[in-house]
Amino acid sequence: METVHLRASSEQCWCPSLSTISTKVSSKTGPINPSMVTAVSSILKSLGEDSVRKELAGTPNRFVKWLLNFQSIDMDVKLNGSLCCGIKPLIAASEVANNIDKQIYTELNLPFWSQCEHHILPFHGVVHIGYFLSEGFNPIGKSLLQSIVHFYGFKLQVQERLTKQIAETVSPLLGGNVIVVVEASHTCMISRGIEKFGSSTATIAVLGCFSNDFASRTSFLQIIANASSSGLQ
Repeated sequence: METVHLRASSEQCWCPSLSTISTKVSSKTGPINPSMVTAVSSILKSLGEDSVRKELAGTPNRFVKWLLNFQSIDMDVKLNGSLCCGIKPLIAASEVANNIDKQIYTELNLPFWSQCEHHILPFHGVVHIGYFLSEGFNPIGKSLLQSIVHFYGFKLQVQERLTKQIAETVSPLLGGNVIVVVEASHTCMISRGIEKFGSSTATIAVLGCFSNDFASRTSFLQIIANASSSGLQ
């Protein structure tokens, strides 16, 4: 099965604050709620710490500011054909159509950073996306996929939901045949000794033909393994 890598396009952006498509997004944290600062101070006191000593004097305020960066935001985005135009694959469009069942488009090692909603601790890793291109759809570039990954990652999350949300957002842009693999290291697991340093947890979401085509799933997973062993980024 042939693998097709796409050229990234700097003209494509899904970032809500930069996108020219219709969006309704509020990324500002706004004023800090004093009760949140008080709550953090109370937690520090419960740990036996003096929350007003020099080293901790600004910690509650800083923690609240940091936490507000990950607040859930509402977004209404019209995902239409204009998102995917202008992306040039490494092969002709006619060849894609003729070999739709034989080629997997891939975008590997898309980095992300998120916050575990169970422990409010960071987890981070990479996202791998593969898809069969359906007739009438155009390939999409790395910058667009990276922006989608960033949007769903930069909030309170769990890895399983993150994987599913990315797949469900990318799927209608490409005709429905999508596979997403997320590999992540969790601070909450490492700090408790459940996960070793350098280890990661993998989750997978499959839609369309990847749901029932074991060979296609296996092929994509092998592509990831080959890229990892060769150091391909």
